[in-house]
Amino acid sequence: MLFVALSALFVWLFARRVDLAGIAAVWRAVPWPLPPLFMLCVVAQYGLRARRWGVLLRPFRVGVPFRSLWNFSLIGFMISYLLPGRLGEVARPVLLAEKEDIPKSQALATVVNERLFDLLTVLVMLALYLGLAGGAPSPLLRRLRLALLLLLPLVGAVFALIALANSPRFSARTEGLVSRLCRLLPARWRGAAAGFAMNFVRALRLDLGRRDLAAVAVYSLLHWGLICFSYWLLLRGFAVAVSPVHAVPLVAVIFVAAAVPTPGMAGSLDLASTYALVGLYAMGEKAAMAFTLLFHFLVLVVPIGLGLLALWQEGLGFGVVRRLRRPKDELPAVR
Repeated sequence: MLFVALSALFVWLFARRVDLAGIAAVWRAVPWPLPPLFMLCVVAQYGLRARRWGVLLRPFRVGVPFRSLWNFSLIGFMISYLLPGRLGEVARPVLLAEKEDIPKSQALATVVNERLFDLLTVLVMLALYLGLAGGAPSPLLRRLRLALLLLLPLVGAVFALIALANSPRFSARTEGLVSRLCRLLPARWRGAAAGFAMNFVRALRLDLGRRDLAAVAVYSLLHWGLICFSYWLLLRGFAVAVSPVHAVPLVAVIFVAAAVPTPGMAGSLDLASTYALVGLYAMGEKAAMAFTLLFHFLVLVVPIGLGLLALWQEGLGFGVVRRLRRPKDELPAVR
């Protein structure tokens, strides 16, 4: 309920300034090929994301079929966009693990590593942009620079902590800490929870060879580079004459806004996008809102439409979300 209320507040803050007649006039001036091209870029982004997920899964299962990676990626994002709380981030690894016989703890760990790589990639791209092509300073760019200085060391510290927790010197202490924390749970869950948590921590170690690690980095750069290109492509329809590299700070702002676990990123994305468009490209508020509404619709319609198709192909229904919420599925044995 908290996320729904938060979403309602954000939507109200955004919607109270919407001029539908003015926005419709802005939309009519957008060249018609640009929205379909943007949607094709979104489809390609999910393909790159599925390929990267397959690489992250290799330490636990080699050769996971692309169709499974693709379908469950889309199902997960569809669930996250339709329901509050980012439930899809749990649903997609759990459902994939059940189909492909992968321990759920390991599948869940790959999604955590995937998100860490997403954050790291966006921060590196933003650092390069601010260092090489930041252009004239603005209040928004100064805030982004401060956020970068805070978040980059934090991401590095998370990777270092994962490595330390799994090192031969500290692994016993990690197991002891997990065991003590699990004592807070009811007795019937302690053993399963401790085994699941330790397998999860070990799986976070990112036990990839150099070639696979390089592949993850390349897929991450291609994925986020394509997102920047797609944003730039749509911006051209709103008379924003910048190069694709100048879409990087917009991507960074929307990446943060999308992390707010509201249904469909409602409100949070809209406020952040409008704020960024005005602050970065000096767009008028009406044009910024027109871009945001069109952009938000296109970003959602692709994974939701393809996610429904994937749900049908996998022979699943929306009842799977209720099943995932049951305690017996939240703590699957020692796997």
